[in-house]
Amino acid sequence: MQKHTLLLVFLLLVTNSWSQDLKKILIKAYTSSDSSDYYFQVAKKIIKTPADEGEFYFCKNARHVDYGSSDSAVYYGKIAIDKLKKVNNFNSLFTVYNNLSKVYNKRGKYDEAIKIVFEGLRLAEHEKKENWIAFFNNTLSLNYHDFENYQLGVLHGKKALKYHLGKKNPDIASLYSTLNAIAINYDDWNKPNEALHYHKMVFNYIKGKDTLTISSTYNNIGNTLLKQKKYVEAEKWINRAVKIVEYNARESKDESYYYEQATHYTNLATIASELNEIERAEKLFKQAEFFSRKSNNAEKLRDYYFQKLQFSKKRNNLSETIKDQDNYIKLRDSVYKIESAQAIAEVEAKYENEKKAKALLLAKNKLIEEEIAHGQKTILLYGISLFALFSIIIGFLIYRQQKLKNTQQKQEFELKNAIAEIELQNKLHEQRLAISRDLHDNIGAQLTFIISSIDNLKFGFPNLEQRISSRLSVISNFTQMTIVELRDTIWAMNVNQISFSNLSSRIYNFIEKAKSVKENIQFSFIIPEHLIQKKFSSLVGINLYRTIQEGINNAIKYANADEIAVEVKEFKDFISIEIKDNGIGFNLDQVELGNGLINMQKRIEEIGGNYSLHSTLGNGTTIQIHLKNEE
Repeated sequence: MQKHTLLLVFLLLVTNSWSQDLKKILIKAYTSSDSSDYYFQVAKKIIKTPADEGEFYFCKNARHVDYGSSDSAVYYGKIAIDKLKKVNNFNSLFTVYNNLSKVYNKRGKYDEAIKIVFEGLRLAEHEKKENWIAFFNNTLSLNYHDFENYQLGVLHGKKALKYHLGKKNPDIASLYSTLNAIAINYDDWNKPNEALHYHKMVFNYIKGKDTLTISSTYNNIGNTLLKQKKYVEAEKWINRAVKIVEYNARESKDESYYYEQATHYTNLATIASELNEIERAEKLFKQAEFFSRKSNNAEKLRDYYFQKLQFSKKRNNLSETIKDQDNYIKLRDSVYKIESAQAIAEVEAKYENEKKAKALLLAKNKLIEEEIAHGQKTILLYGISLFALFSIIIGFLIYRQQKLKNTQQKQEFELKNAIAEIELQNKLHEQRLAISRDLHDNIGAQLTFIISSIDNLKFGFPNLEQRISSRLSVISNFTQMTIVELRDTIWAMNVNQISFSNLSSRIYNFIEKAKSVKENIQFSFIIPEHLIQKKFSSLVGINLYRTIQEGINNAIKYANADEIAVEVKEFKDFISIEIKDNGIGFNLDQVELGNGLINMQKRIEEIGGNYSLHSTLGNGTTIQIHLKNEE
């Protein structure tokens, strides 16, 4: 924590726009171990200017990032950003953006972390703060690594590296962080040679006793060698990292100590497992679990469960395998959601589009200025040489030339806009296809592997207890349902528009599968002929499909309905979709609504629609959805 304190004190000392008395009290508030709240109360009373107020919330954010709760860090960080923007205190403002990204990363909310970093990056580019542009690119590289998008991690890391290597006297700590970020992305991207190249570049800049500050490089080199199955050599590098961390933490241990040791002991346990040193591996996995939990970091705990799962499989320990697999899947699914991947892709695309639009605007302005300058020179030349005799002719020619030029410029502008729009749509479509391929090839394959593994477990252990066998069947069925849901999502991502015809066919497929669980369901999907080909965007279509699907599922699963009707009607200003069943119904005032019903309402509201639910005991349930009728 000492390095955080020194950074904060430095920022406070170089800021001259706020009072010295407030500065001293805020330093005490940040560094005090047991009187922080008291000093913050004192500081708040002597705030005199907007600059003072901005620094007060900046310090509150920094205090909670390093010593307090993550929720408070986010709360005060958002206030600080608003205050600091108004007084143009960019160093403190950029530090808050970085603080928030650290909080979101630690929680495993990498989409939020990347989004807040892009906000800082855009502001740094606008203000031409080159050092902060490099810093935010390096932060993006680390966040994309944690989110397992290694290609973008390398891209942003190299942007930061280009800045550092272009300076005569680069900041060694920043250069080291950037080299490390690029290397770990290459490592997990299964490109060990590139990873080792960038890891070992570090030793060109950091030597002797200074290597005590780069324990992560020793571990990362060992991690790369581990993946190359060079276990003995890998273990030597990682043991050096362990010793360096222990030496640096001989006086006090903070979360960074547990974070680093979680990585080291997970790698050492994996090596022992690969060398078939079972007892030593068990001891090391216990130590790895201790450090992972103490680090309070989702990524470290996820890595531990993954390696422990491989070890349990290797030992044919069925109960531990199921336990570790459940823990790993739950943790991983909580971090790597499809919505998160889409959100990050949208943030990245928005950032790139803004840069291209800015470059296009600058180029256009320059072209217009050159053309205007050229036109002025021509007009001046004609005026000097021919004004006396040909003033009328010159006026006509100038008018004609200017009109032609305006027409040509307008056509060129329209053509450029059309080309840019086409290129943008093509890139967006390519990104959607790439994401859907990744979902199908990676997540889909992993889900299929889970089903296969469960079937193999049941086949390999025919005498399993009925309870375990039933549990495995439930997991297998749930995974199969997840694959179906994933395919629906991929289908929506791969099309630009979805019609009622598409929706009805998907719903009928869903009903046919539902009949395998409950027979004698009478289902109807009524829609006017002229609305069958009515189209929506893929976002509206998938939200509408999920809502109808959830309504039908509730009618079958909870309402014991045997008649379900979906009816679409068109009115002047809106389209009505009604989902009605003859089930047992319920009293809305006496039943607490579950996540399914709440999510249905949120989905419709997110696409600009209106949602209502009506139900009474014994009279079934009716769901009404109204969407704006756009021609």
